[in-house]
Amino acid sequence: MLPTIDLGFVEISLYGPIFMIGAVIAIILIRRLAPSTGVDKWDAVYAVIYGLIGLLIGAKLLYLITRLPAIVVRFDAFVELIKKDFTAAINFSLGGMVFYGGLIGFALGVIRYCRHFRIPVWGPVDLYTPFLPLVHGFGRIGCFFAGCCYGIEYDGPLSVRFPYNKFVSKLDEVPRFPVQLLEAGLNFICFAVLITLMRKELKRDGSERKLKQGQLCGIYLTYYLVIRTALEFLRGDEIRGKIGFLSTSQIISILLIIPAVILLRAKNREKVFYVPETTSELTKTQV
Repeated sequence: MLPTIDLGFVEISLYGPIFMIGAVIAIILIRRLAPSTGVDKWDAVYAVIYGLIGLLIGAKLLYLITRLPAIVVRFDAFVELIKKDFTAAINFSLGGMVFYGGLIGFALGVIRYCRHFRIPVWGPVDLYTPFLPLVHGFGRIGCFFAGCCYGIEYDGPLSVRFPYNKFVSKLDEVPRFPVQLLEAGLNFICFAVLITLMRKELKRDGSERKLKQGQLCGIYLTYYLVIRTALEFLRGDEIRGKIGFLSTSQIISILLIIPAVILLRAKNREKVFYVPETTSELTKTQV
């Protein structure tokens, strides 16, 4: 585990650089694939930037919501913390991120870009979908190095013992299940499956494609809702909050079943990456 890197003049969290490596790889691949999907390559890049801004806001906002109960219960102590150490108070309330908040924020950011510049939404949505689990996988590797999102106490095969972490004292030498790495691996498998489906569809003529707009996203959501619900039982951190015996993420997973089913049904939508002939020709001349 390596939560931070000391550059001599500044100490930075390792999570951010690992996440950004995944994001940069995704953007490069998206830009290369965009012309074959009918999405302008620069629109594909700019919409991602909007999405990443939304991701940051959404992930931080949902994290704050999960911290609110603790802030309300000990409000006087929180006010005192603000007076004594404002930075510590900010870290307590906004020092983490929640994946589902980031996912929703990313989607809203992309939709905002498409609406503002009058671009069909489904093209970017289908184009980005396979790369969501890719970036998320890198993010979970970052979590492993940072020591956050850690697993339950577990002393069996493949268990890990984290060294001292000033940010998460509960990790001290306690054997844990490496749930972050398991989720990263499952995300990479999802990426491999989705990118294979995408490439197969792009090789077919528009009229012969089997998938419809949004169905790639529906497949991804369905897959992730199932694995996330299961993986939550292997999580040892309680900071994300619980309602009854379900964690916040499990409740959100249940709520997202309806949109996932709607995306999978896709009765009245066009074939995936469908581009009218005239638009297709125009795109080819611009590339």
